[in-house]
Amino acid sequence: MNLVIDIGNTQYKLSVFNENRMVNHRYLDDINHGFINELCDEYNITKCIFSDTRGVDFKSLRKIIPEHISMLALTHETNLPIHINYATPETLGKDRIAAAVGASKIYPKSNVLVIDIGTALTIDFISEKNVFEGGIISPGQELRFKALHYFTGKLPLEQAKENTELSGNSTSTAIQYGVQNSIIFEINEYISRYSKQYADLKIIITGGDAYLFDKKIKYAIFAEPFLVPIGLNTIINYND
Repeated sequence: MNLVIDIGNTQYKLSVFNENRMVNHRYLDDINHGFINELCDEYNITKCIFSDTRGVDFKSLRKIIPEHISMLALTHETNLPIHINYATPETLGKDRIAAAVGASKIYPKSNVLVIDIGTALTIDFISEKNVFEGGIISPGQELRFKALHYFTGKLPLEQAKENTELSGNSTSTAIQYGVQNSIIFEINEYISRYSKQYADLKIIITGGDAYLFDKKIKYAIFAEPFLVPIGLNTIINYND
């Protein structure tokens, strides 16, 4: 079985795969040698892959992974089942790489748009020829709320609401609706533009804040909260 470790800005996301099927997934604030040993023994782990956006050193992580388990770090030089058409691959986020691979696994030989709503909002396009063609990065909703608060004199720091209207009737609701509706409008317009260029476009939405927006997108979408782990598992199997 495979151990997939996705190291985000605040948490470790661990997944265990039996071939292509996820059998365990958990979010942790930290990991240690004892916990990893127990997990690897329980599931008879033989391979491990990790993706890091925090700057965790490979050697420090290698120390807590049992020695008999082969370990792969995702970088821009890792062998991938897709081609990366990006001018600066060394700056391409590893989560974007993994999500693109996951999308090509779910929809092989298809034009796919991956929408990841988290700290940042990223929208990436993978062609039917399995080529990552790039995309866009813009602030996620938390960054938008914070920007309005910290870079103005009097606007309060607001948080997301599950339901939004078109117009807010107070400063608080005007901020809430403005931030969240702007993300919805942005996503819908990008989908519209891509759909005009590419026939039978598949759309996958993922990310920690996707649940607030997936039902408000006016196009048929597939919500996959574990797109990055699926992509990482696909990569380690491809490198086996």
